[in-house]
Amino acid sequence: MDLINAKKFIKQKQFGKALKIFLKLEKKTKDTSIYFYLGLLNFELNNYSKSILYYEKFIRENPGSIAPLINLAIVKQTIGELEESKKIYDKLIKSNKSDIRLYYGLYTLDPKNLNDEIFENLNEIKVNKKLNLYEDGIINFLLSKNEKKNKRYKNEIEYLKKSHKSIFDLNYAYNTSSQFYYKKIIGQNFNKIQIEEKDLKDIQQNEIEPIFIVGLPRSGSTLVESILTSTVEKLNTYGESHCVNMAILDQIGPKIYKKNFDYKKFKFELNLEKLNKNIINRYSELNIKEKKTEKFVDKSLENLFNLEIILNIFPKAKFLHTFRNPRDSIISIYQSMLPDLSWTHSIEDILNYFDKYLEVINFYKNKYPNKVMDVNLEILTSNSNKVSRDIIDFCDLTWNEDVLKFYKRKNLYSKTLSFAQIRSEVTKYDNNKYKPYFYLFNDYKTKFSFLKSN
Repeated sequence: MDLINAKKFIKQKQFGKALKIFLKLEKKTKDTSIYFYLGLLNFELNNYSKSILYYEKFIRENPGSIAPLINLAIVKQTIGELEESKKIYDKLIKSNKSDIRLYYGLYTLDPKNLNDEIFENLNEIKVNKKLNLYEDGIINFLLSKNEKKNKRYKNEIEYLKKSHKSIFDLNYAYNTSSQFYYKKIIGQNFNKIQIEEKDLKDIQQNEIEPIFIVGLPRSGSTLVESILTSTVEKLNTYGESHCVNMAILDQIGPKIYKKNFDYKKFKFELNLEKLNKNIINRYSELNIKEKKTEKFVDKSLENLFNLEIILNIFPKAKFLHTFRNPRDSIISIYQSMLPDLSWTHSIEDILNYFDKYLEVINFYKNKYPNKVMDVNLEILTSNSNKVSRDIIDFCDLTWNEDVLKFYKRKNLYSKTLSFAQIRSEVTKYDNNKYKPYFYLFNDYKTKFSFLKSN
């Protein structure tokens, strides 16, 4: 029963609760699979040294298992030990030549790791192996990178279409329910949410001043996070914790996902007292001890929809909206592997989400002009000194030159696709990078005004 509950908590992203159960199980069972879960949970809770320790324990007990080695390589990548991570993948490939996960791992470390020999091997696997949806999605994604490298852009897009379809279908139920939420629930009701206020005298976190980074993926959010956490205040970051979104869904999920639900009659109502408790508990689960007046960073990008809800919980919160050229943004998202984001798997879905995102962020920028600051990636990278100062001032932090030397930090960790970019100096934005793909928008220019002005 304990194991079932612990796995349930993992699925619900309540990692702290799951960790407590697995630590108890470690003491009273000889089941070595406990080490694997402890490695996983400590990674999610940003306890990377403990994560490595438990994965290595599991590997010693189960030397033939590939999954923990892949996870260990991911931990090494997260903390910047890229050579160690690459050694793991290289060693595994020698004895597991048809395991597509290993090639994807090499790609995430550095796209240059995929040489002609590897692409030949991938093509051979594609022809000779019966692939499941995950494998089909990954292999088509990787093969698209060979087409991109050789400037065969239309071929690249064809591979990406196949990849995205497989990845979407892999988690079809989740993706369709997620699409429903963003299109019909939060997308239609973000400015109509009714807050049920009860006695809030006991809410203690009103003096906390969190900084939320919101917007779209591939827009500079990890760069901004790295700048914020490099000030003398040494802010903690929860990364992409999704604490607020999960707490909201805990309340409304039973209503919107029940049979015979009629979204036309739906009223988006939230009990603020329960929501507050849930959010604080979720942050506490992540093992970061907050003082009453402490600042922290959360870069769960979907919080752009939750801005007003957050201000009801954290009145002193501030929001950094990172963005870039719309067409560049859309292509960059489509070229990425973002399996947990249901709306990223077709150009049309991305365009529709982008359109709604603009509506939402503009609404809140107008309503709360002193709470939201725009951070344009193009301007940030071309004038990083000034823009970083503006960011730091807006967040009431202390600026110094070390803020832009974040890449030298030994404790610079990132679980996102941008981990490589933040390990070097800020480089100037390339305005021509995505031009070969702009033909993809030809059929949509009359529908989406943001495509006309670029």
